Amino acid sequence: MPERKPIFYDRERQRWRRTRLALEITGGIFTLLLLVFLVNVIQKPELPEILRTDTHAGLHGVRAKQRVRPTRGRRRKVAALGKEPQNYDPVRAAFYVSDDYTSLASLQLHYHDVDLLIPEALHGVASDGTLSADADPKLAEFLRTLQARNVELPVMSMVNDYDGKKGWCPPETLRMLGNPVARQKLATQLEEYADAEHQPGIVVDFESLPKPSMPDFQSFIHTLSQALHGKNFKLMVALPAADWSYDYKYFASQADAIILMNYDFRWTTSASGPIAPQDWFVRNIENMVKLVPADKLIMGIANYGYDWPAPSRKEGHPAAQAVT
Repeated sequence: MPERKPIFYDRERQRWRRTRLALEITGGIFTLLLLVFLVNVIQKPELPEILRTDTHAGLHGVRAKQRVRPTRGRRRKVAALGKEPQNYDPVRAAFYVSDDYTSLASLQLHYHDVDLLIPEALHGVASDGTLSADADPKLAEFLRTLQARNVELPVMSMVNDYDGKKGWCPPETLRMLGNPVARQKLATQLEEYADAEHQPGIVVDFESLPKPSMPDFQSFIHTLSQALHGKNFKLMVALPAADWSYDYKYFASQADAIILMNYDFRWTTSASGPIAPQDWFVRNIENMVKLVPADKLIMGIANYGYDWPAPSRKEGHPAAQAVT
């Protein structure tokens, strides 16, 4: 009877060599994957930025030393408003609003580049001419810190015709402008405010005035000009660009400076596009220097734009959102 050989007996050990090769390859792959895993754990992963609204006010690299504009130079430039400068050194003014927290953050970053701060603090929206003022403790605290460092930033508060509930140019403002007694009361209170706050003057920004009220507005500016100039204060008037219902030449004769708001070519409910197209911007300057002395003209430049949603059948052209 022949000798029976085991069925799975492999005298040459060929199966083992194949199995060992497979195990070695598998082990090598596993080791490589383990190394890649460990390297990724040790290294800091680069995650994509989260798409969210940036709440910082223009962050950028801070210079090693920020040169603060000399206090005496700032005072001199503000005091020279309305006069022909000996050297070209224009005033750099900045508007400030208390209802936007990024406004304070921007001021803290860039105050050293500003000659004059214009906070929106006053409102002429009472029919009897009573002046209303907004308190801003955060701004007051920041200005105190500048003074403690012997850095003085001149401030000229702005009075406007904006009511928080009724919007621009409420009926009470129009009644005030049409009443000589109320106009005089508001002018007197503005002069007293500038004196009490030790400010060099007042900025006026009355917007959305109807054309029939322009003579009354001119009378108010004349009354305010006499009240302020009688106490050696300055008067600046902010006016819209290319709105010929305003007598630019007359306002320039009454004010120390005209702030030309050279923007708002488009608005939230208009068709999309730039708010200050270059050709329109330049044309406004060319027209304005024919009416306003160049030494009295301050160019207003907007630091915002609009984000228009895509039109839809339901809404047509939906209103845009302001972005800064």
